[in-house]
Amino acid sequence: MDALSTGQRRLIAMMGTRLAILLLGAIAVTIVGTIPAPTAEALWRVSSNELVNLQARWDTDFYHQIATAGYRWDPSVFLHQNVVFFPLYPLLMRWGGALLGGHPLLAGTVISLVAFAGAISLLYRLAVLELGEEKAWPVLLLLSTYPYALFYSVVYTESLFLFLTVGAFYAMRRRYLPLAALAGLAAGLTRPNGFWLALPLLWMATRGAGGSRGRDVPAILVALAPLAGVAIFSAYLYLRFGDALAWMHGQAAWGMPLLGRGPAPDPVRTAEDLRLKVSEVMVYTGDIAAFFLAAASIVPVTRRIGVAYGMWIAVNIFPPVAAHLFISLGRFTSVLFPLFFWLALVVPRQRVAPLAGAFAACQAILAVCFFLWRPVV
Repeated sequence: MDALSTGQRRLIAMMGTRLAILLLGAIAVTIVGTIPAPTAEALWRVSSNELVNLQARWDTDFYHQIATAGYRWDPSVFLHQNVVFFPLYPLLMRWGGALLGGHPLLAGTVISLVAFAGAISLLYRLAVLELGEEKAWPVLLLLSTYPYALFYSVVYTESLFLFLTVGAFYAMRRRYLPLAALAGLAAGLTRPNGFWLALPLLWMATRGAGGSRGRDVPAILVALAPLAGVAIFSAYLYLRFGDALAWMHGQAAWGMPLLGRGPAPDPVRTAEDLRLKVSEVMVYTGDIAAFFLAAASIVPVTRRIGVAYGMWIAVNIFPPVAAHLFISLGRFTSVLFPLFFWLALVVPRQRVAPLAGAFAACQAILAVCFFLWRPVV
């Protein structure tokens, strides 16, 4: 009973960080107001009321488009198109919005908060399995206060993806194969990098108790479920647009710096908008710092927790850098839960709270900037 009460208190505390971010955003837009950034994505609104419009920010536009009007793909134009965003999250927004009287943006907020609650509940159990109960609480605290954890409060896929990937790891670790298959399939339908989940799941599937090699054919088949999720979306795109890899081809509009290709132009940018600003330098610096923090954790995570966990970090940070350099790397690292396993192991107990406080302060600053239409990724 005491353990249950402790778990409930922790769940409430973690959810408090999510609601606090939304409250900060509401206060910011009420006091400061909003001056939308000069990008095409910033021109959309769902209401003239700033509080109702609070979650209508940045990439949320693409999820809202898909939830309300479906996918569009025109390979002849070099623009940001919604086909690169995978279908599960906007589909849940559509269904949830219908239940809420036609409010998909509100449904997205509910989905993100509920998925985060489920994610930290599963993450606590997984952390207890891998690190012991004493380290489980620091894992949750550091993940929830991490600067880029602000995306768990907004209408983005971070909460859902965290829930599904943690669920897949936990289910495979405990050999709950039907649940692992469901979580893996859903992860493959949630984000373009979801198919990478098959690699750590395959590693876990071929390891028995104590890390010994084994040949568990059902587990190996289950580990391939994320690939099935991507295949389902690709099949849909082929039937709809004749291009099964439209989700990949459309990524070029976000720029391919290593190939000398810039991003698609935002039609409302002016010469002043193109001038490099201190805030943009700070954002890019944060993305680079997040990348190197995650990269530094790969070897110790692999040694102390397991190959599958180190592999999950690696496949989520190196391919994006190869494609788009450090753009959005901070946000991408927020879902890499093995990173927080490592932090919980290496940060002395007496320093966990101060580090979480520093993380939370940075998250608050990023949140205010996000809701005031200042770029944070």
